[in-house]
Amino acid sequence: MNTFGQSLGTGDAFTSVLSSLKNQRKRLEVISGNISNINTIGFKSSRMTFLEMLGQTVGKIYTPFEQGTLTATGSPTDIAINGQSFFVVKDDAGQQAYTRAGAFYFNSEGILVNANQQAVQGWQIDAALENGIATSTVGGMAAIGDVKIDPDMIENAKATENVWLSGNLDANAERVTEVWELTEALTANGNNATEATDLNELALNVDPTNPIQPGSVIHIDGTDADGNPIATVDFTYGTDGTTVGDLLASINNAFSGGAGGNPIATATLVDGRIQLTAYTPGDSGISLSLTNDAALDGVFTTFPAFTETTPGDTPKATSSIILYDSLGVSHHLEIEFLEGVNNREWDWQVTSVDGSETISNGGSGSIIFDENGGIQSFTFDDGSGELTVDLNNGAAQLNVKLNVNGNGWKGISQTSIGENSASNIRVHEQDGYSSGTLQGINVDEFGFIVGTFSNGITKKLALIALAEFDDPTSLEKSSASNFLATQYSGDARIGRADEFGTELKSGNLETSNVDLADQFIQMIDAQKGYQAASRIVSTLNQILEETTRFGR
Repeated sequence: MNTFGQSLGTGDAFTSVLSSLKNQRKRLEVISGNISNINTIGFKSSRMTFLEMLGQTVGKIYTPFEQGTLTATGSPTDIAINGQSFFVVKDDAGQQAYTRAGAFYFNSEGILVNANQQAVQGWQIDAALENGIATSTVGGMAAIGDVKIDPDMIENAKATENVWLSGNLDANAERVTEVWELTEALTANGNNATEATDLNELALNVDPTNPIQPGSVIHIDGTDADGNPIATVDFTYGTDGTTVGDLLASINNAFSGGAGGNPIATATLVDGRIQLTAYTPGDSGISLSLTNDAALDGVFTTFPAFTETTPGDTPKATSSIILYDSLGVSHHLEIEFLEGVNNREWDWQVTSVDGSETISNGGSGSIIFDENGGIQSFTFDDGSGELTVDLNNGAAQLNVKLNVNGNGWKGISQTSIGENSASNIRVHEQDGYSSGTLQGINVDEFGFIVGTFSNGITKKLALIALAEFDDPTSLEKSSASNFLATQYSGDARIGRADEFGTELKSGNLETSNVDLADQFIQMIDAQKGYQAASRIVSTLNQILEETTRFGR
């Protein structure tokens, strides 16, 4: 072989080994970059593999994108990705990049940005997006833009439209009938030992020492079940033939004007005492008194007083209802359930606590239970189907539905919970609220930024967009934690976290996935490769020198 051929072969060897040196140096640079970013949030370590091409060694750098460890920070705007997705960020020049580093914060303009002032991309929540979120597919929603939250945001008041009631009405509860009774027994014919009856034909004597004189007028007064005075009825005590039965008939006449043709109360004689019993069991305001018109012949007879021996009682359950009007003003109402006269039936009524509101429609009704304690019907006395409240403060009239049937919650039932059980009704929920200011935010696992307002309302304000690629290992690094799409990675698919099987962790950051031990091993390996290539260069240099001498 001539010296020219020898020189050419040596040159090829030089080219090959120099490419090896170059790539080993690049490998050391990659390893150095990995180690130096071991504490960089969201950093993904890169690797270098070697390929043979036309007799030369070619190094290819790629990023495997292995999941990093999540570390809690406590800041709600620090967000970690658990999955294969990327955050989408954009700078002022409109350059779009992709990152796993979720150390974000809101700048002075309310835009969610990273440390490089690149704006996080996503969607602002409005009615259209709310409706589309449930059915959208990747890329099916509106174009992404800067995620921006106004720190001075106010959630406007919402008038109450629904009230949901729950609880139990005691099946053991029973109405108690009210009874009034004369404190002393009546006598007949001045005989203290003989008690008068409503069947005898004996004269009526109240006070043996001062018997009622013929012609004496007895006034029958009292009150009805609502405590209103009844019309006075006069009973004239005649001569022979006037009986206690006649007096009872007059008393019953006085209390005959009850609802539906029924009496208010009925009077009977029990063991010589006149007894007045309310017709309808339950709370009652009835009372009775008997008085003489005037004294005759200087004799004035005093009737004993009537006393309540059995107070009427209606089992009840009461609950406060707070409603909000269109101005955000709260209104305190009260709903009361009263056990009805019929089995398994309760009456209800809504009243204004302070009297500033007017219940114009739907303020009362009844609830009937079936034999298993479930609701059979819930009706309004006026057939309106909803509660209408005039607020008298300039706000719009309230039209409120009273919901008592269980729908994911208990509703109202009528059962016996025990011997000493009591009825208990409460407002499970109502959908009105006053206005409120933004107090704080949180990011849920789907990427929704949820605002908490001073009125207790939580509301979705924005949705953070995520991106995925066909080949994320072919993304190009643009900075320590940002990547750009390439022709080999494929175009970014933009969508929601749940569409990519990704979960976001608010208050966490993804740490670097650099394995320090592995990097040291690779560094030693790269160092050995570089040293070996260096020795080959030295050897080839000696051969080249010897070849040159031969040519002399």
